[in-house]
Amino acid sequence: MGYDKHDWQQVDRPDEGQAICFELRVTMRLTDGLPVDIPEQGFLLCFQGKLRAWRNHCPHAGSPLDWIPGRFFSDDGEQLICHTHDARFDPLSGACIFGPCPRGLFPLDFQERGDVVLVPQAVDITTV
Repeated sequence: MGYDKHDWQQVDRPDEGQAICFELRVTMRLTDGLPVDIPEQGFLLCFQGKLRAWRNHCPHAGSPLDWIPGRFFSDDGEQLICHTHDARFDPLSGACIFGPCPRGLFPLDFQERGDVVLVPQAVDITTV
C-alpha cells in the first residue's frame, strides 16, 4: 500500500499482549467504481515481541472485533477473538483458526520508530 507522509498517524507502541486502537478511514470501491468512505478503527498489537496492525473488522459480518474497547485477546492471551461470533485469529498472521470466517483479518501497514509507531489514517480497499 502506498502511503505518503501525510497519510500516517502516530501511536504509542503497545505493551506485550496489548493492543491500541486508532481511527481509520476505509475507502471502498463499489462495483460501479464509485468510492465510499467508511469511518472505522484499526488496532496495533504486540504479541511475542512483534507488532502487527489489523483493521478492526470481522471478516464474517463486518462488526468490530472488540466489544470491550481495545480488548482483542482471548482470556489465555494466545489468540485474537471476535466477540460477535467467537471466531479466533492468529495474532501474527491474522489467519482464522476457528469460527465462521471466510478469510483472515485485513492487515495494515505500519512503521516502527523507536517507541513510536506510525499507522495509516486511511486505506483504500476494493470489494468484490
